[in-house]
Amino acid sequence: MLAVLGLVTAACGGGDATDAGPVPGRPSGSDKTVDPAVDPAATSTTASDPGTPTRSPSATTDVTVWLVRNETLESVTRAVPRVPGIGAEAVKALLAGPTAEESRSGFTTAIPRQTRFIGLVIDSNGIAKVDLSRDFESGGGSLGLTLRLAQVTCTLDEFPTVKGVRFALAGALVSVFSGNGIVLDKPVTCDSYREVVGQRGSAGTFPGIWPFAAKSDLDAYAAGPERTYRDPVATAREFATKYLGMDNPVEFPSRSTGPGTVEVPLGFRYGEGRTPAPNPKATFSVVVRQLGPQGDSGPWTVVGATSPNILVTTPKPLDKVGSPVRVTGQAHAFEGTVNVQVREDGMVAGQALGRGFVTGGGDALRPYSGDIAFRSPTKPGGAIVLTETSAADGQSVLRAAVVRVGF
Repeated sequence: MLAVLGLVTAACGGGDATDAGPVPGRPSGSDKTVDPAVDPAATSTTASDPGTPTRSPSATTDVTVWLVRNETLESVTRAVPRVPGIGAEAVKALLAGPTAEESRSGFTTAIPRQTRFIGLVIDSNGIAKVDLSRDFESGGGSLGLTLRLAQVTCTLDEFPTVKGVRFALAGALVSVFSGNGIVLDKPVTCDSYREVVGQRGSAGTFPGIWPFAAKSDLDAYAAGPERTYRDPVATAREFATKYLGMDNPVEFPSRSTGPGTVEVPLGFRYGEGRTPAPNPKATFSVVVRQLGPQGDSGPWTVVGATSPNILVTTPKPLDKVGSPVRVTGQAHAFEGTVNVQVREDGMVAGQALGRGFVTGGGDALRPYSGDIAFRSPTKPGGAIVLTETSAADGQSVLRAAVVRVGF
């Protein structure tokens, strides 16, 4: 974080007082997240409020928070506890910074790590006053300060009851922010920072890859009696066999990486000649999330797969791609060969819009780069599938990395 802020300071040093300016209209296509849990009736939430009701950890809901990538804001989805003060939970999720998966995808934050959430009040006019510790204004040049203000503002601006945001530091309402003199004497919205706001993280693409690539499909499944995909490990295993084409993969203990998100490590069971591997090990992880109904009744959806031997730099998750798609990263595989497939939603093992390969290192992680051509998709989303296959038959999948993309 200090390194990032240092670069921002070097590139965009201090300046004269700046005004956030008038609040222009919200751009078309950027509708707010409708969440009735945020309303003026539940106006105050503080970190030490013992009266805030809580529910079981399985009772969660999705919110949108805004992170930084390439000096631009992009949105990501987080699962947070479903409580009346959901706006406060969204800010807390933002202050926690990028997850490990998001960091691997290039996301960072301009908010100082030491920043603490103190409280959030939404008045009857829809003005949200967010109170943070004074660490929030420490360090950073003009760009870094603008980015961090925009992160908080855009995160709160997602809620339809929020009409504007005011900042307070340690209880004192802010009129001029930091030594750079950014004027904050009136409410701001996400549109006030449109110069640093990029695409929504999903770029219009549902983040689920399989078995549900649309929220309507997921909700329909949740309303039915079938239960296979209501378990994250079973979902990951089915993904490995049906989507990747693995033969009876080995499962290892899964781990929760946040509310409604689980990583399931998997490995291959057979070696060359289909002889059982003497000591199976996890070779990649399948990331599954509850993107719709939460808790025991909510189905799980695969949102990606990662492997320490196949690192993907581009495309990034939820990027929009066209043919040919440039695939870059690092890999360590037999003879350095990594197979690449471009799939659209609904395709499973053996199906692809286009195929090719890239070459990394055969002895260690080494860079790879290649262009994969593919025919015109008929669906709005799909995935880039990178696999290392057995040298014996060229088909058995040993490890995989899968990235969700839009077309």
